[in-house]
Amino acid sequence: MKLKMFIPALLLTCAPLCAAGNAGKPDLPEGSVMENNDKYPGVVSYTLKNGLKLLILEKKFTPTVSFTTIFKVGNVDCVSGKTGLAHLFEHIAFKGTKTINAKNYTLEKQKLDEEEKIEQAILAEKNSVSPDQEKLKALQEEFIAAQKEAEELVEKDEYWKIYNNLGESGMNAFTSADYTGYVVSLPADRLEHWFIIESDRFKNPVLRELYKERSVIMEERRGNEADPNRITWEALNTAAFDAHPYHNPVIGWMDDIERITRTDAEDFHNKFYVPQNATIAIVGDVNPAEVVSYAEKYLGDWEAKPAAPQIYTREPGQKAEKTVNVFFDAQPLIKIGYHNPGMFDSDAPALFMAAEVLSSGKTGRLYKNLVEEKHMALYASAGYASASRYPSLFVIAAAPKAPYTLQDLDKAILDEVEKLKNNPPAQWDLDKILNNYEAELAANMESNEEMSRNLATNEEILGDWKFDWKFLDKLRQVTPQQISDAAKKYLTRANRTAVYLQPENK
Repeated sequence: MKLKMFIPALLLTCAPLCAAGNAGKPDLPEGSVMENNDKYPGVVSYTLKNGLKLLILEKKFTPTVSFTTIFKVGNVDCVSGKTGLAHLFEHIAFKGTKTINAKNYTLEKQKLDEEEKIEQAILAEKNSVSPDQEKLKALQEEFIAAQKEAEELVEKDEYWKIYNNLGESGMNAFTSADYTGYVVSLPADRLEHWFIIESDRFKNPVLRELYKERSVIMEERRGNEADPNRITWEALNTAAFDAHPYHNPVIGWMDDIERITRTDAEDFHNKFYVPQNATIAIVGDVNPAEVVSYAEKYLGDWEAKPAAPQIYTREPGQKAEKTVNVFFDAQPLIKIGYHNPGMFDSDAPALFMAAEVLSSGKTGRLYKNLVEEKHMALYASAGYASASRYPSLFVIAAAPKAPYTLQDLDKAILDEVEKLKNNPPAQWDLDKILNNYEAELAANMESNEEMSRNLATNEEILGDWKFDWKFLDKLRQVTPQQISDAAKKYLTRANRTAVYLQPENK
């Protein structure tokens, strides 16, 4: 996965773009800050007293506005035994509140509490030394009856219907190892509607239909187990990480998923869905002062609570090469992971450029040598970071082209890595990479949706919505020899985990 997914398309050509969109300096709310120079024009930042961060970019091209809310909570924050809880909560966050999706919340709450009591009894029996199967059967029947009664009090899909009537576009959510995000675009005159709905959603969620959604995710988990690409990613992470929770799949382990309860989800919400753990970015045809006014009105009373600690066991240095064979009836492929030093390490820019030298377009060394010239691979790519909050993996992925084997391809990849260590790239190679990278970032500037997501993710996860600019400046300072030195330091056999996916007995 390329770092550009974590250093998104933001502000590289924003000066002319924003100048065209704004007739003059926008009204600034008291307490806000606007960056307004050649690099960071027009972005207004504002923090509510409860710690919630707002980033606002006024663009007048079309009468639309895009919203992204990023919470700094992902699967990395799920405790052992509860993996997948962040992903499940993301699903449940669309199930409404006391007023949305509810026919009679007072009665529904009674039914939901009855359902939860039975589920807790089921888990207690399952966890006993000698589970009573007859008792479990009776409890399951009680649970199904209670679940049915609760579902009869749900106004189905009302949340989605409200947004459809408001003219939504691109409404979605996503969970990663590092964060959870919620996105939607609306006509500009629906600004206050968004604040009304979303403030209610995150301050007062009703976790209805959780067990129904849990079953959906369990089915999704089964589907993942039939996907060769997902299988190899999971095998790579579980083998490469011994101590750090990047070891766990984002969707969670099946045994954990089937034991998650509504009580777990409520505790999770109380710990992580707090205002000081979130950033909201709003990009489009808006007035910053009006945005802040609505934020204070609808989100100012969101109670700040002590944020849950987010400090996890540091992955110890890998001392020996690891090789994992995954047998699966599919096209053979290989994924190789080298532990990287993280996004903020002084070696990160050089190692990122190393990935680009290997993999940037058709002139990247892996494609040029293994795909185009030697015809050994169907594809071959490299990327610096598989995740962003903590040190993760520098990943090389490839698939052999018959008659070459995985072993042949792996040897060829190792040869290319060794060449990189001993033969620094030419400066013109670096200039090309930087130019292409800058052009790609600039191309993504057209989208309000992308910009809002970039702003919120950079601020909440990387600590600064200007992170991409600052990192780009560091990339420009990288020398050819520093790239080779970084490869020598990190792309070593002892720091390497390789996963082979191949049919059995091949």
